[in-house]
Parts: sequence; structure tokens; C-alpha cells
Amino acid sequence: MFPRVLLVLLLPVLLRAEDHWIALKSGPFEVFSSAGEKPAREKLMFLEQFRETLRVITGKDEMRLVWPVHLIISKGAPPDGGKFPLGRDARMVSLSDAVGFSRDSLKELARILLHENTHRLPPDVEQGLIELVSTVQVDGPRITLGAPVPEAERSRGWALLHLVTVNPEYAARARVMISNLEQSGDFEAACHNAFEKTAAQINQQVDAYLKAGNFGTGSISGRALSITRDMKPVQLGSEDARLAEADLLLANGHAAEASAAYKALHGPEASEGLALLALNDQKDNVARMGLQDAIDAHSTSARAWFELGRLESDAMDLKKASELNPRWADPYFELADLDPAIDKEHLEERAALLKKAANLDPRNIAYWEALAKTYIAAKDFGEAQKAWAGAEHAAASDEEREGIHQARLQVEEKHFDYDASERKRLADEREADLQRVKSQSEAAIHAAEDASRKRLNPNGVVPPKPEAWYQGGATGPSVQGVFARLDCMGNQARLVIQVADGKTVQLLVPDPTNINTGGDEKALACGPQKQPRQVVVHYTAKPDTKLHTAGEATAIEFH
Repeated sequence: MFPRVLLVLLLPVLLRAEDHWIALKSGPFEVFSSAGEKPAREKLMFLEQFRETLRVITGKDEMRLVWPVHLIISKGAPPDGGKFPLGRDARMVSLSDAVGFSRDSLKELARILLHENTHRLPPDVEQGLIELVSTVQVDGPRITLGAPVPEAERSRGWALLHLVTVNPEYAARARVMISNLEQSGDFEAACHNAFEKTAAQINQQVDAYLKAGNFGTGSISGRALSITRDMKPVQLGSEDARLAEADLLLANGHAAEASAAYKALHGPEASEGLALLALNDQKDNVARMGLQDAIDAHSTSARAWFELGRLESDAMDLKKASELNPRWADPYFELADLDPAIDKEHLEERAALLKKAANLDPRNIAYWEALAKTYIAAKDFGEAQKAWAGAEHAAASDEEREGIHQARLQVEEKHFDYDASERKRLADEREADLQRVKSQSEAAIHAAEDASRKRLNPNGVVPPKPEAWYQGGATGPSVQGVFARLDCMGNQARLVIQVADGKTVQLLVPDPTNINTGGDEKALACGPQKQPRQVVVHYTAKPDTKLHTAGEATAIEFH
């Protein structure tokens, strides 16, 4: 690797103000070149076709990046260090016009693309895929895949990916395997769904493939890009070139040199760069002023708005950052962390923000864990289980995955306890409602009975002894039995007679005030009779289905 100090010494030479600089852009890649158009176009084409290679293998609609990649090309630049560090508002990398990307650089770019576009794959598969594309060759729209890596690097993961992407028998279905592994990590199901073979059969073939050592290459149809039509250069001024220099110094950790470079510039980008350097030195007040200057100068950098929003705990600044870079998860996570309130409405808002962050960065366990805990606080255990499943799938090791699995089991236990307590609470509430309705009904019945007694005996005096009410010469049907109950119904009453077979006969008394008893019989009273008596009741057959009576009583004899 080229010494970092030499990079610092060479940059002012490589980016001299008098150099002729151009810029070319395609997708998330932008190339700055002082070495002419040809190397800039060739390297931009390579980056786009490299991205396309991973898109085809993974089956994604597009391989996007959270941050753009800025490539600086100049004559005599040192070899790249295999990294794409984040600078001010882009990932930065430098390259000489005379050399291509190193395998380390391509592996790092592949890692970034996979991290930002897929759920976590099994480690051996993901590393095998990274190794596979590190030897990709690009000739315009033609991509050659499968050039062997050094023998010492030929892992089983690399051999598996080489087999399923280069061998025509499998190549068209490799994306199905990747998609299945991305969703569940189940290699058995992935092999069956993609190739209709068992995992054991595929593993056996991989072992034989690796042992044989005959690794051919395959072709992929790249994007139909024209190196001239689709990659048109624009001229850069010296200020733009020096800003690229400062951003590269910042990304590579050369604080003093970056500070000097930004101080020689003007505009919101320079203020932002100096503020980020201050943040790295934990000088929050200095950073706050610099970020505010950048925003006041109409900065369109998501990082400027985000860092100021984080320092000030300002939701509006964080929201602006999310709008400027909608693929960046951090602003949503910070927004969710601003309000610690635990009422239902705030918990739902917090969960929505955390869910957005977790979906944007599904490999970030912290996001899934925060989401799961928020759902637990909201007593939404079903969604909490899904969030823990997301965290479990994002785990990078078996140990980490097991720890998350245990936490998930604890949630299940809490869920069962909560469901049991909720069922008991609802049952208790239902029982209380039934008792309340029953009590109200009994009270209404007693009140109606009392009102009827008062109407039958308004003065409250002891009534005279009842006399048997008998209408001589009564004709028609009669019923003999036990006088069980008198239902008082306002100005009417209903006699209930229990006959010999245990059944009851109900008869209507249109005017209860005309009923008298004779001899020593007690007066009639509403409700069940305390001392049931034998009676014979004569009646006229006039059935009333509404009152459930067989007729109207015309005479009553007590025995």
C-alpha cells in the first residue's frame, strides 16, 4: 500500500490549479480527471458495469448507494488504498490514469454495494460473492465473470458462487438462490427453489469442482452504455478541483492538510468541511457555528443539516437531512430518539421512524432492537416479534444471533403473560357487566312490583279479608290447581295456576280491583304466593299470545 504521507505530499501537485479538470457522471459515480477524457470514461464505464454485475447476480432492480462515489484521476497518482472512505458528502477514492482498480478496491466496493442493497447473506456466500466479482473484466457493455482468484483464496464460498454464476446449468437461477438466502439464510430451501437439488448435492458438486481446479469464465450482458454518448464531460474550475482535494484529504484522515485546503476555499462546502473537522476534534461549538454558516449559505448537503440537527436536537434540520438524502437511515433514527415520551401516539410515531431506518439499513442490529423495544412498550408484541426477527437476521455471527434469539424468546413469554392477563381482564369486565345488568333488572322488577302494590292499595291500610269472587251461573271452561303467582301489570293482572301435571295455566284478570276473597282467606298480593292455595278458576277462552294467557278469568273459588 502506498504510504499515506506520500499521498499527502502528492495531492497538491496532482490537483494544481493550472491543471485542466473535467468531470463525468453516471448513476452514483462521478469522476474528476486532470488526465483527459479517455481514462475518465473508461473508469466510469468500469464502475457502472461492475455495479451491473452485482445487480444481475443478486436479481435486484438496481444497486444504489447511500453516498455517491467520487473518483479523482490524475497522472502519477499513488495506487488506491482499497478503501472508499466517506468524505464530506461522498465516498472518495483516487487513482492514476495508467492503472485500473485493485482487487482490494473492488472487494470494498462490492461489500458496500451488498451492504446497502441486500439483507445479510450467510458469511461464506457473501464473502465468496465479493471474491468472485473482484476479478471481473469489462470491455464496454461486455462483462467477463469468473477469472480465478489466487489459489490460496479459493474458498468453498468462492467456488460455490463461481459454479452457480459461470456454469450455464445454474447461471440463470443463481439470483433465486441469492434471494432465498437473503430472506431466510436457509441453504437447503435456497438450493431446492433455485436448482431443484438438495444442499448436500450442491455441496458435493462444489467440493468436486474445487478439487478439479478447472475454472472457466462466463459472460454477462452489461448495461447498454455508450462511452461517448452517455458519458459527457463538463469543465471544472480551479475551485471545484481544490474542493475535491480537500474532500479527499478529509476522507483519508489528514486533518491539518484538509483544514488548510478548506480555509483556502469559499462557500457552504468549505464551512461544512471545517465543521466536520471540528466535530472530529469534539469541538461542538465551533462545529455548530460552521454548520450554521453552511446552511445559511443554502447548503444542499444532507450531512450539514444532519450534524447540526443532531447537535441542536432539532427535528426540522433532521427532517431536511432525510429529504436531501432519502436513502440515509441515520436521520430517521435520530428523529426517533428525540422524543422519549411513551404515550401511545408518540410510541407509534417513534416506531414508524425506526421502521423506516431499519428498512433502509436492514443490517443495522441497533435499529431493529430499538424498534422491537418500542413495540414492546406499546404492547404490540406481534410487531415486536417481527423486529426481533429482523435483528436476528442482521446478526453477523452465531453468538450475536443466539443472544438476539434469547431476547426474542423473552418477548414471547411477555406476550403470553400479557395475553393471559388481557383475557382475564376482559372476562372480569364481562362478568361485572352481567352482574350490573342483572342488578338493574332485579331493581326494576322490584320497583314495578312496589308500584303495582301501591296502585292496588294506595292508602296503605290493611285491606279487608278477601272474599271469594264468584259469579254464579258461570259457564265455560275452568281450571283447578294451586294459585302460584299473581303478576301485577299496571291496571291488569295475570293469574298463574299450577295444575296437577306440573304445568302452569296463565289467565288474564282485566280489573284486579274487582277480585275479592271471602271467609277467612288472606288478601291477594302481587308476586309469588307465600302460602299457595287450591283454587278453581272459571274463565272465558280468549288466548293472548302477547301476554301468554289462555283466557280471561270470570270467577275464582278458594278451597
